[in-house]
Amino acid sequence: MKDSKEFALELFDALGRRRRLKVDKISRDELYEFWSQITDQSFDSRLQIFFDMVDKNEDGRITEEEVKEIIMVSASANKLSRLKEQAEEYAALIMEELDPERLGYIELWQLETLLLQKDTYLNYSQALSYTSQALSQNLHGLRYKGPIRRISTKCIYFLHENWKRIWVLILWVALMIGLFVWKFYQYKQKDAYKVMGYCLLTAKGAAETLKLNMALVLFPVCRNTITWLRSSKLGYCVPFDDNINFHK
Repeated sequence: MKDSKEFALELFDALGRRRRLKVDKISRDELYEFWSQITDQSFDSRLQIFFDMVDKNEDGRITEEEVKEIIMVSASANKLSRLKEQAEEYAALIMEELDPERLGYIELWQLETLLLQKDTYLNYSQALSYTSQALSQNLHGLRYKGPIRRISTKCIYFLHENWKRIWVLILWVALMIGLFVWKFYQYKQKDAYKVMGYCLLTAKGAAETLKLNMALVLFPVCRNTITWLRSSKLGYCVPFDDNINFHK
């Protein structure tokens, strides 16, 4: 959280709005006041800061766009890249759950109810980071309301979240099988097969798949190529960013 400049700016704006301050710099006394509130470990203080960050126009109502924005900020602060990517989906889930009448907004107390649904995640001594973590946990709770629906919804969202990885793995397995079978039957037609038998066929098939895997292992070294592919249309269906996350 300390490394998130985006979160720091949002926090500064929220503290300033509460005091009707619209400036780029503050005095020493104001800084002390800000710091006192930020370091206050009480739950009420933390929750108030969180609400101030959400309700930017201070009307006591939260729109779907504001919910989406605060999810993205919280995800960025806690380095939850997947949550940030799905901010729009989670915002829609919150609005669906808390705004059944389709008014286009929810009240602050409704969001507070959502955050307080899991007592094990929030108590009167936890920090603001736990507020965003609780939000993430309770978002998953909105999805599952019955055993059958829970399983089906979980499978659907798993496929939705990991479809890039799934199809790449399927392609990789298919290539492995294809190369092995190709070499297997290719050497089965040779005279060496009559001498060495299936040991030769298996070794040649395995060697061909090994070549593919060695090439794939070395591929991430080609950073310029990966950067170019990521910026192309191929970047939409291939999870190139997983390479970055792995090395982190």
